Amino acid sequence: MRVTLEFTGDKNLYLPLQYNHIVQGFIYNQMTDSDFSEFLHDEGFKYEKRRFKLFTFSRLEGEFRIIKRENKIMIKPPFQLTISSPIDEFIFDISKNMFRKDFCSFNNQRFQLNSLNIANPPIFKDKTRIKFLSPVVMYTTIEEKGLKYTYYYSPWDEKFSALLLNNLLKKYELIYGEKPKNPYFKLHPLWDEDNRYRKIMKYKNSVVKGWMGIYDVECSPDLLETAYYTGLGSKNPQGFGCFEII
Repeated sequence: MRVTLEFTGDKNLYLPLQYNHIVQGFIYNQMTDSDFSEFLHDEGFKYEKRRFKLFTFSRLEGEFRIIKRENKIMIKPPFQLTISSPIDEFIFDISKNMFRKDFCSFNNQRFQLNSLNIANPPIFKDKTRIKFLSPVVMYTTIEEKGLKYTYYYSPWDEKFSALLLNNLLKKYELIYGEKPKNPYFKLHPLWDEDNRYRKIMKYKNSVVKGWMGIYDVECSPDLLETAYYTGLGSKNPQGFGCFEII
């Protein structure tokens, strides 16, 4: 299930440029089931040695301005936030709680909920075009001579699609309790490699490298549905890999 929230207010919203952790905290704070919120925050759903939270969210979308000297972003109301998850109860819980509140706070700044739209599911085809609402991230941890470092892939790397597929297979099995039939996935960039679409960000104290843009996708429809609701790639609950079908 996917919900898009629109907020309005009398003043502009000011956030640090690296605001993903603020929006993530906002989402956790909207949950009325404190036990489930704590479970998602601290543990998540376990698959072998990996843990998945099974939700993702977009950037805050609206008219904005970067204030470089203060390392901040100013967002003018109204602005939108899209939250997506295959766990319907998670989306319902957030939505019901939003309706009960007189206002919502982003970094101690108050705004009102202007609208709430639970989107109808799109048609999931084997060939489609997608647009990322938050950067897609895929990485590998490499160890050489006793030292570990993180290598971030780009959509033009040969391994990118294969790694995305492997990640999707784990999410699918977590959700449905079985492996998908005839799974395949391929992401096709529509242009030559262009660093304008690369986003180097920080989540708390960690550097994260991801990619925005529009891509063609060849994918088995059931896996595309999983990607649509959980997010594509890694670090989805930190605000990465959310996309729309266009």
